[in-house]
Amino acid sequence: MNAFNFFSSSCLPDPSWGRLTLICRRIIQETHDVKTFIFSPKSEQVGPFKAGQFIMLHLVIDGAPVVRNYSISSPPTQPDDLRITVKRVPGGLASNWLHDSLEQGMEIEVEGPFGGFNWDDLPSDRPLFLSGGSGITPVMSMLRSLIDIRSHRDVCFIHSARSPGDIIFREELEALARRHSNLHIHFVCAEAEDAWDGPVGLLGESMLLQLAPDLRERNVYACGPEPYMKSIRIALQSIGFDSDRYHEESFGGLIGSNPTLSAEQPSSVHFARSGINHRCGSNQTVLEIARSVGVFLPSACQQGVCGTCRVLKLSGEVETADLGGLSTEKTAPKLFRTRRARWNGMNYSPDRARWRSCTMTARISSAPLASSW
Repeated sequence: MNAFNFFSSSCLPDPSWGRLTLICRRIIQETHDVKTFIFSPKSEQVGPFKAGQFIMLHLVIDGAPVVRNYSISSPPTQPDDLRITVKRVPGGLASNWLHDSLEQGMEIEVEGPFGGFNWDDLPSDRPLFLSGGSGITPVMSMLRSLIDIRSHRDVCFIHSARSPGDIIFREELEALARRHSNLHIHFVCAEAEDAWDGPVGLLGESMLLQLAPDLRERNVYACGPEPYMKSIRIALQSIGFDSDRYHEESFGGLIGSNPTLSAEQPSSVHFARSGINHRCGSNQTVLEIARSVGVFLPSACQQGVCGTCRVLKLSGEVETADLGGLSTEKTAPKLFRTRRARWNGMNYSPDRARWRSCTMTARISSAPLASSW
């Protein structure tokens, strides 16, 4: 089986902007559940970024800090018109707050840019952009950048949506295709409507070859929810596509399986900075435990991929799944991602400059765990 490439925030060094205050200048209703928020810097100038990268939003919701990552949907050629395009997720804390509470004139703090899935580092003369749902945002940034620099590259863009009414940026993409003969746009809808005459169903092997018969000669840039990404990888592998020409970023859902856990057994966690000791079971992630005892650990992707929630382990053991994406420097032995790590018992430290592993995936083993937080 081909080893297809994955990219995440940790593929790049520290962000060049630092913390930046942005002002919301305009809001566009793209579809019934998708809005684009247009920002400009309050005072500082937005630094350079690469098409396809994302920023980290630092929000305060109901008095509590919330950190989330959102791809930049605007091109680097328009730095003072910075855009993020957000789909409302049922039960989603940040997406619902943005849709319901963020208004024109309000300020937010951001950090970035992040992301190895970007055009500058992965250029191609004949790109094939594949996107599903809100996964269109980073590849739209790439396409808008190519349009702004008047590139003559042969571009094929296939976007999948639930229905015609869910196609994000539909009017803009159709207008671009009419103006640029080198741009080939296709929309695929999972659900048909009477007025829809485009492809219907899931984007699989046969439909891919029908819409992009020359795909073996192209470089693929794919982004979408994990079920969509999984189907794309299976289709491309069936076709025999060269994995070196495939690049992806996944939105939502866990990539890879959960770690194989030891039998349930009691353990304990010590948060060094907070001075909190907590008895727990090995079926909980570090991030879940921290939240249950009121310890704030920054997290963003909620998948254990982006590396936002990585922390320093002082002692103890964790079981965690390797989701890929993190560089060697960011997977040093004593650091872990709390979203995928389950306790084997350990202590960990909150020295943010030394975070290396992700609390989203780490689960405790048997020995007491100590953390720096």
